Amino acid sequence: MLLAVILAVIAHIAVVQIEPYYFMRGAINRNIARGGINAWYEAPRVTSASRTVVHPSPELAYSACVYDLRNGPVHLWVQPMDDYWSLSLYAANAENFRAWNYRSSPQGTNIWLLGSHDAGRQPPAGVTVVESPSNRGLALIRRHVEGDASWGRIEQARRADRCEVVP
Repeated sequence: MLLAVILAVIAHIAVVQIEPYYFMRGAINRNIARGGINAWYEAPRVTSASRTVVHPSPELAYSACVYDLRNGPVHLWVQPMDDYWSLSLYAANAENFRAWNYRSSPQGTNIWLLGSHDAGRQPPAGVTVVESPSNRGLALIRRHVEGDASWGRIEQARRADRCEVVP
């Protein structure tokens, strides 16, 4: 009986610690296959057949960027829109460690995402510095789709978005 309890506790801890990394690794690998690393993958319009994001909403346009900080900081810029938009940053363990939206950052975002080895680098003025808890993770933009007419504005904003290694 005691052995069963000990094994159950060990199994529980293993699942709680390993499962988020496993699922996030799958999401990261799918996005690398679609858009690469340190580049936005702009998902097509959501339909009833869409399943690139868990339960995607047809009212949102999604863009995802797998960031890799092993070669230095990554610059994230999200073009603002008058309609709803948000940027969420996820670590390798699926932890959402920072988020911005149209209310908190009506001017958009201008971020240097740093790994622990980049802590001493000085960003230019006006850039928000964010330290990631992991060297790899996922940045996710969501924008509100108001119908066919809004896609032109969304595509224009997407062209201005940046996810790139800082030289």
